[in-house]
Amino acid sequence: MTPRLTSTRRTLTSAGLLSIAALALTACGSGSPSDAGSASEGSSAPAQAASGELQTVSIGYFPLVHTSTIVNADEAGYLEESGIDAELVQTQGGAAAIPALASGNVDITYANYTSALLAAQQGLPIVLIAGNDVGADDHGIYVDPDSGIEGIEDLKGKSFAVNNLQNIGTVALYSQLEEAGLSPDDVEVLEMPYPDMAAAVQNGNVDAIWQVEPFQAVSEQAGLVKIGNLFAGPAADMPVAGWITTRDYAEANPEVIAGLRDSLGRSIEDLDGNREAFAALVPEFTTVTAEVVQEIDLPVFAAEVDVAKVQEGADLMLEYDLIDEALDVQGATYTD
Repeated sequence: MTPRLTSTRRTLTSAGLLSIAALALTACGSGSPSDAGSASEGSSAPAQAASGELQTVSIGYFPLVHTSTIVNADEAGYLEESGIDAELVQTQGGAAAIPALASGNVDITYANYTSALLAAQQGLPIVLIAGNDVGADDHGIYVDPDSGIEGIEDLKGKSFAVNNLQNIGTVALYSQLEEAGLSPDDVEVLEMPYPDMAAAVQNGNVDAIWQVEPFQAVSEQAGLVKIGNLFAGPAADMPVAGWITTRDYAEANPEVIAGLRDSLGRSIEDLDGNREAFAALVPEFTTVTAEVVQEIDLPVFAAEVDVAKVQEGADLMLEYDLIDEALDVQGATYTD
């Protein structure tokens, strides 16, 4: 049976968003910004980087604790040292990040792997270029303390909110439902922005929610209880999100890709386990206070794309009918 997927607001579905993205790619070619001041214009860009000039690169990121990696890479000067004049652009999460890339609003963007692979499977020339975060304690399942829901097995007949339909959270949820002896159609999956989820549980509009830091800490402050991690069981240690671009952009700008990877690696070394660094950084680009950051579960990072683990996620996408044919993750990864 087809899993029950609904939306609590007027939005385009992932398929609709990706259709727009496909049109945008057709219109703008490489998918790089059309701004004349941008240095991302085909084959001239590598020559500019090689000459020692900074190359302007527009980088999209969803404002989460996890994207501290790119903000720190910029503020610490790592991107500039790698020849990149970064223009950081806040985007929406999940599938909504793909049209921003495809339309040329950004050259590179942060996106969850499921949305990126869905785009690739639908024929968009999306490639994975760098890793970022792995599912761990910072992704929780939260419920009202009086709900009677104590574990995954209690979600039968209930509703569950994710931030975007058909994304990595949905795949992780379905894998845990299956392990608990349930099926995807036993749970109604709703789309809802992370900041709205805790109130929705309190108001009785949804039974359970996926919260990622810093929203876990917010939910706990609101009195909700965590019944487990979303990335557990079959989804344990699943790579959640990373950095993507179009194949044309990657092949035309190898120095940018190499510089981004190096900068992210250095940034992750700075941030790994460093709560004080997060407390200083996160309030700069989110509405989350330093006090809340002191209470969060810190992210787990991985600078490289773990192709084998991402392939496991792609195989689950096929199992749960998010894609209609097998997808080769290696073929969707830029490795040069």
